Amino acid sequence: MENKIILIEDDEEIRGMITDYLSGEFEVLSFNDGTTAIRTNTSYDEYSLALIDLMLPDMSGMEIIKAIRQVSNIPIIIITAKDNDTDKSLGLNLGADDYVVKPFSLIELAARIKANIRRARTYQVLPSNSIVKIKDIEIDPQSHMVTRKGTSIDLTPIEFELLYLLASHPGQAYSKERLYELIWKEPYFGNENVLNTHINRLRLKLKNNAEDTTAYIKTLWGIGYKMEDK
Repeated sequence: MENKIILIEDDEEIRGMITDYLSGEFEVLSFNDGTTAIRTNTSYDEYSLALIDLMLPDMSGMEIIKAIRQVSNIPIIIITAKDNDTDKSLGLNLGADDYVVKPFSLIELAARIKANIRRARTYQVLPSNSIVKIKDIEIDPQSHMVTRKGTSIDLTPIEFELLYLLASHPGQAYSKERLYELIWKEPYFGNENVLNTHINRLRLKLKNNAEDTTAYIKTLWGIGYKMEDK
């Protein structure tokens, strides 16, 4: 169902505040603990997005992210009181797409929700007919399938967009600012941690195993990234 959001937040006041603010545009199904949310939902594809607090009374937000990512690629935004890079990086590495730090502006939260939903829907209808091939990887924008030597690679919408953009322009250098603005559709504002984490996660998924040294995305120190064309 479009514009349906799952919210997992144990603070009753914050949960109610978010639900009330978003109710004009979204149907919000809220839970105060992760166990109930996981038990209630066997499929998450009916939702447009998930909002997950990291600090919950029973199971952590990290565990919930892992559970959702096993069955769905819906956008996930972390709600956290922990304003440090370690928690942000861990959440993003587990498959979250974005984060907001408490206390946060409801206007900012709504903007991030809309941006992530818009990005996911753009990914679903990406207009192109050309399969992009880079080294031993094939990227099909119509089926949104990525394969390496015939083996399918499961990517989130952001990972797919990053790979498709870089692979479509092999050898072209992109600054971090430009990449962020093209993929996230908002000003960069120094959000280096978010971009770096998604790039690192994408690199890991492109590898066959830990010993695989095949290089695809090259870091240009002090500049950004590019797709290796040789």
